[in-house]
Amino acid sequence: MITALGFGLMFVIVTLILLRRISPLVAFVTLPVIACAIAGFGLNEIGKFATDGLKAVAPTATLFIFAILYFGIMRERGLFAPLVNFLLRSTGGKPLAVAVVTVAVTAVTHLDGIGAATFLLVIPALLPLYLRLGMKREMLLCLVVLSAGVMNMVPWGGTTARASAVTGIDASQLWISLIPVQAVGLALVMALAVFLGLRAQRSFHGHGVVAGHEATHTAEPGDDSHQLSPMNWRYWANLALTLIILVCLFTGAFPLFACFMVGLGVALVLNYPSLAEQNQAVLRHASDAMQMALVMLAAGILLGVLSGAGMSDGMAHWMINVLPEGSANWLHVIIGAFGVPLGMLFSPDAYYFALLPVIRDVAVAAGVDAQAVASAMLIGENTGFGISPVVPSVYLAIGLAGVELYKHIRYTVLWAWGISLVMLAAAVLFGVVTI
Repeated sequence: MITALGFGLMFVIVTLILLRRISPLVAFVTLPVIACAIAGFGLNEIGKFATDGLKAVAPTATLFIFAILYFGIMRERGLFAPLVNFLLRSTGGKPLAVAVVTVAVTAVTHLDGIGAATFLLVIPALLPLYLRLGMKREMLLCLVVLSAGVMNMVPWGGTTARASAVTGIDASQLWISLIPVQAVGLALVMALAVFLGLRAQRSFHGHGVVAGHEATHTAEPGDDSHQLSPMNWRYWANLALTLIILVCLFTGAFPLFACFMVGLGVALVLNYPSLAEQNQAVLRHASDAMQMALVMLAAGILLGVLSGAGMSDGMAHWMINVLPEGSANWLHVIIGAFGVPLGMLFSPDAYYFALLPVIRDVAVAAGVDAQAVASAMLIGENTGFGISPVVPSVYLAIGLAGVELYKHIRYTVLWAWGISLVMLAAAVLFGVVTI
């Protein structure tokens, strides 16, 4: 009964989320409790399941809150603006250079792991340049979303944080192992940019070089009065603080969530001398930070119930029994290979909090390392997140670029899927995804 109830619970959650009849937050905190009650568990037992699940996801949720607040302030203060401006000025109005710079600018901008912020910054800055050079809007969108997708595996990004919460593996550990795969992905996107740029350059008949403000404007949408100039000592202090945090990340000298907690405290005092300014800065970025953190904490209840009630074990053993012998070892690779189309059907919450736990348990029971499972599923879904109809920031991207969704998907989907497959193959070759 527990196994059937587990499958039923996951089916109902995924269906309701896909049909947009219920939010992930509501689904994760109510439906698991109802399922446990149906199974005959008492309130004390259900409470213990929920508590254990919350304990597992709390560090990741904390990391996400403070990292998003920190990077929000750094972006607001213009930490990345000089590099982005330099890259834009270096294009010289050549389609090939513009395409290559699109990838570079997006990769730098998306270091904060927030898709909506990346789209808001990059697309309005580059779209006038694309239009003046006769380059397709779809090409801009393609290169931006693929570059962001490859970079989206940073540990403070939503997808890696979700995978970390589900598997219990530290987010920075997951990311560090994936850095070589990210490098392959960026190289592939850059190669695609060269191909598309050369194709656009051949059809370019010398309409002139854009050197005006359209090509170099990269200010934050809305009020840019908070940005600092590199002549300001606070800019260099912010850069030093960010580098210190990254050093702690790579060396493991300090827990990552604690790095961003301390970093945020220092950044607030450094950039906003008065208490009122500090409070306002936090409020400006609190929505981005809290929205995902709430879903993550709610998912802790789902994960606690799946584990504590024995649903995960039951579903895993059932799948192992029905799968052909030996195929359980390949299940995570198969799911990873279909990560792009699956990501277009499952919302990130459903993909990581509903699908990943089942695949993880099946693979782990067959002797596969849980980190390999998380890595395989991260690669495909991340690469294609920018074309998924169930990812809200995609609608922001197509709105900013003025492209219809079906045209965007038709132009980008095969490139995204192909790049994800090569990245997955590289992950297997590098030993990041084991079988």
